[in-house]
Amino acid sequence: MFNHMCRYISFISSFLLTTYTSMHRCLRVTEILEIIIRFVLNEDFIDPIFDPSIIQYSAPAFLPYPFGQRCVLHLALTCRAFCEPALEILWSHLRSPWPLVRSLSDELVLSRRTSPAHYTPEQFRPLVLRAAHVQTLYNEGSAANSPAYPFLHASAPTDGPLFPKLRALTWYDTHLASIPTLTLLLPTLNSLILNISNRSFRKAIIPGLRTAAPHLKALEIVLIDRTQAEDGPLEMESLLLSYPDGLTELSIRFCNISSGLLDAIAGWPRLRWLTFHTSFKNMPTVHLHAPQLFQALTTLHISCDGLSFFASFLRATLRLDSDDTCSFGCPNLKKINIHARQCGPANIWSEILSFLTYIKLEHITLAESCHDRFTPPCHTPLSFDFRPFLARPTTLADLKTLDIRPAHSIAITHGDILTLARACPHLQILSLGMYNTPLSLYALAYVVGRCHELHTVTLCIDVRLDALDTSPLNDDDQAGLQPNMHLVQLDVGVSPIAPVGPLDASTAPDLMRSIPRFLHMIAPRLAEVSKTFGWPGFEWMHPRQWDADTYRRRWVKVSDVLSEMVQTE
Repeated sequence: MFNHMCRYISFISSFLLTTYTSMHRCLRVTEILEIIIRFVLNEDFIDPIFDPSIIQYSAPAFLPYPFGQRCVLHLALTCRAFCEPALEILWSHLRSPWPLVRSLSDELVLSRRTSPAHYTPEQFRPLVLRAAHVQTLYNEGSAANSPAYPFLHASAPTDGPLFPKLRALTWYDTHLASIPTLTLLLPTLNSLILNISNRSFRKAIIPGLRTAAPHLKALEIVLIDRTQAEDGPLEMESLLLSYPDGLTELSIRFCNISSGLLDAIAGWPRLRWLTFHTSFKNMPTVHLHAPQLFQALTTLHISCDGLSFFASFLRATLRLDSDDTCSFGCPNLKKINIHARQCGPANIWSEILSFLTYIKLEHITLAESCHDRFTPPCHTPLSFDFRPFLARPTTLADLKTLDIRPAHSIAITHGDILTLARACPHLQILSLGMYNTPLSLYALAYVVGRCHELHTVTLCIDVRLDALDTSPLNDDDQAGLQPNMHLVQLDVGVSPIAPVGPLDASTAPDLMRSIPRFLHMIAPRLAEVSKTFGWPGFEWMHPRQWDADTYRRRWVKVSDVLSEMVQTE
């Protein structure tokens, strides 16, 4: 889709330039042209160093990564007027130091001399001019003693920094030989992602980081190799406590932090983003002591061994007001993303849903990974009630994302789903992971018609014949519902569907066409129905009707008919 958009932009640009004797006026506006080019750059908060199919539900990347640099280059070659602004943006975001080195002459790059220092500053001028544009630099550093490092050192001016505009750096090279080059880049940084998996590298760089990067406001520490993590937390703690006013963004991935450090972080006055891991070693058991907890925090990502650890964090941040009512210690929190690696008891889910009613959130993601393809499934046939989450509907008024993926079945009634739809008018993503009590098509229609911004739904629904007889909604509930023009993704998994009648197109039961008609009526832009399977052992949720292959083939038929309806309009 993105590549099609890039080709379309290039085509339109060429068309405007060849159709008119001069450039179209809209493309002469620098701000508009810059917006187009940055869109083509396609920055996304996805860290390419980690395979998302292996590290599932991990926190979003700390800094954006440009995936569309080749497309920006093509756009620069489309028109002379596009060239300068496109190259400016292209050089401002580098995925490696090598493009800077390749700007030098072949004689210099391919020289067999032991050091580039033998050359004059004038020969390094192309590199210096391009380095002056770099604002974000990503260095994977997979090879020891990268040949690019000597050229960067030889190019560095004596009267100022080589990268005067560099504000964000991602550094995964943990070889000791990379430290001098890293030190060269630190003085102007505001944001830094640093891999400290190598113990020797960590001991060399951490103590002086506070001084070497005096303007640092956002820091992500990555400790991939856990065998090297014995003394990592202590060194991180000494570094973070050296910032008297704290940071604005902090991410600590794949590594525990102590309860003491968490208590200190809670008092940072300007902390907006926090990512960390919690386990039995650092689980807070008492209330945090800071008088004002996480006052500026808007985004919270936590990975944990089980949701009981997240529940402990919530207990530690709750406050009992003078009128014996509870309040949460993060008054500005808007987004939480919680990933548990193990299955937790059903009562923990109920407790967490109750806690969340004290927070006015916009985005909620709670997931247990024990049902993914890398973890043995949890076969316990327990369920928890969704109703505690609806105890205070006013706190849900701003909710845009509700993504819950438990290892248990979610007991939810039609009344619950109606209450949710009324309480969340701005809901955009609704996912119960197909682990909910199957809901009727009428309940789905009510949510889709009530939440006009809803574009993604993942639910288990029941469209067997006996579930389609009567509508659970009265006339007042259905009044005012309008077709949803935003819904483009509906995932029903292997939801139960009428298991009678042939599937041949000419003799398919009318149900195979009435369901698509109903879906097309409530969501005219919906062109297909996704059929993601649950984890192995999912059959305990529907023990009597379990026939995954039959359900899948019938949903394929529904999706094909729905696609035909959308294409013919």
